[in-house]
Amino acid sequence: MAVHITDGTTALVTDFPYGGGYGGYMQWSPALVPKGPKPLCLVTHSHRDHFLPALAAESCAQILGPKDVVGAAKVPALALGTEVRQGPVVIRPVATPHASLEHYSYVVEWGGQRLYFTGDTDDTAALLAARGLDVAFVSPWLLRAVQRGGKRIDARRVVVYHHQDGEVVPPFQDRIVPTQGQVLRLSKR
Repeated sequence: MAVHITDGTTALVTDFPYGGGYGGYMQWSPALVPKGPKPLCLVTHSHRDHFLPALAAESCAQILGPKDVVGAAKVPALALGTEVRQGPVVIRPVATPHASLEHYSYVVEWGGQRLYFTGDTDDTAALLAARGLDVAFVSPWLLRAVQRGGKRIDARRVVVYHHQDGEVVPPFQDRIVPTQGQVLRLSKR
């Protein structure tokens, strides 16, 4: 679920740095990390395929996430609140269930766009309640649950993340299934 977003001056990365290969997910190396400003790391929860505290200091300028994540990272943390502002970025954490952990999905507003990052939740309620999204970043299992429920995500684009290499994802809502390192332009149409 590592997504790197930048406008060239500010950068944000979701669920990073993570333990490469953990749980059968993709490996990564420092050569794959985009150059530019050191990012704000936005972490949904503390599972190793989303966050590895030992790598946070070299990867993150600041961090925002659950208490156990920020407590383990030796990086300046932003205070979690209903709305978090960092430069041109506005982040709205949404408490969503996953395992027995503190877990957040996030609505990110930046450059006139509304982005939604689901994290590992399997509950569709918060995602389906979100309105006016430009891009929804959704796990394959959550996309399948929305489709099975006969619902639609209120987003112009749906990007599937946290998929296994070669995983078949249903062609629902014209979803995009990016490959590792693929660059997507998130401009408004």
